[in-house]
Amino acid sequence: MNVSFERRAFILSTVAVAGTLTVMVFALALALYSVYVRGVGVQLNDSLDEIRAYVGLHGRPSSAEELAKAVASRLVRPQAVVYVLDPARRVEIRWSRATAGASATVTSSERSQVKVANPNGVPAQLLLGLATLFGLVAVQAQFGDISVIVRPSDVELVNSVAPFVPWFVIAELVALGAGIVLARLLTRQALRPLAEVTAALERFAAGDLTPQPVGTDGRHRLDALARAYNGAIEQVAHAFAERERAQAGMRQFIADAGHQLRTPLTVIRGFTAILRQGDLREKGDYVRILDAMNRQSLAMGSLIDKLILLERWESGNEPVAAEAIDVTQLVEDVVSPIAEAHPQRIRLELGEARSAAIDPSDLVQAVTNLVDNALKYTQGVVEVRVGGDGARLAIEVSDAGPGMNVEEARYIFDRFYRGANRRHVEGSGLGLSIARRAIQRAGGTLTVESTPDVGSRFTIALPAVESRRTAPAKVSAGV
Repeated sequence: MNVSFERRAFILSTVAVAGTLTVMVFALALALYSVYVRGVGVQLNDSLDEIRAYVGLHGRPSSAEELAKAVASRLVRPQAVVYVLDPARRVEIRWSRATAGASATVTSSERSQVKVANPNGVPAQLLLGLATLFGLVAVQAQFGDISVIVRPSDVELVNSVAPFVPWFVIAELVALGAGIVLARLLTRQALRPLAEVTAALERFAAGDLTPQPVGTDGRHRLDALARAYNGAIEQVAHAFAERERAQAGMRQFIADAGHQLRTPLTVIRGFTAILRQGDLREKGDYVRILDAMNRQSLAMGSLIDKLILLERWESGNEPVAAEAIDVTQLVEDVVSPIAEAHPQRIRLELGEARSAAIDPSDLVQAVTNLVDNALKYTQGVVEVRVGGDGARLAIEVSDAGPGMNVEEARYIFDRFYRGANRRHVEGSGLGLSIARRAIQRAGGTLTVESTPDVGSRFTIALPAVESRRTAPAKVSAGV
């Protein structure tokens, strides 16, 4: 994964997370400060209310000094400063921390404009500005020509909050550090699938094609990328496996085809050499040799035709001319001539008319090969049945031959496969492969059930369509 991209993601997440945490700490500090400021405002109003109560109880004072001295003992709130003014004098009542036990100090001076001594420094000015922003202002009352102003003590307000400023700074730094750490963890966690996918792709680019799926936990959106990568890897692994199987099959196919073609070619070459040498002992040898060479050439031609047919079917270049046909009638038409050639060996059991959508030539190929194989491998009766339920129809070809074990049955439909007990029987080993592929082209299946020394039953299953005619069930033997 690109380092600059990871760095940018980390910076963005740091700004988001650390900024959020520091803003939260700042907002909490502001909230606490606003609570404190509201408390100070309540105390200012309480002080003014006490002065009003005193004046209401004792009557209007004659001077500012008289009123100041009367209320000074009641003013025990360090957050407030009280100014009492008359036309001639200004009296300031302020909490004094130096005089222990005293409630306040009273300072009298000539009447002048009220001046507020603010603490110096930017932090103090910020605190006072925020206090004003939160609504902390002076309150006042008028008693005749005497004015009373109660305002917050800037010095006391700053001194009360100042000890908490370092803690606020520490909290902000902790929030910033925690945000950076958390952003790093979140970035790594969020980009982990991307990093793993990138590393896996780099391994692929380097030539390591071993599938290594990326783990997902479904907690973030990049898991979709990991799942897509895992799906692609699975498909690649499947493709590699298919390629290996195809290559192995091709190697086996070439070996088997070469073996099948070698025998007739050897015979033809041998007979050709005899003919070239003129080494014929009897007159009839010439005809017999030509007949044998012709049979071998026909066998090679049949094998090549079958291979070409299978190749066309496997490649998908051969269109499927499917049509709704009466399968019962077709099976009867195909099996009857074979039964005539093998009297007493074919038992044909036909149910009512059943139809399926299939290329007639494909079904003829399949049924012919199955019946021909059954006749090759058994000397007993071969039974052919047509039946099924409403949704599917079945064609069964059963024999009482040598049967097959589980291993042989697993590979019986492979090209050129012939069991150990069947190599002496004439054939190419392609008949069952052609039969299964022909049925598969119609969306059906061809399966086998076999027991050694008991026999085998091959079953063609096809999707049924509406029958065109109804025929009574009948059984014929040796038609």
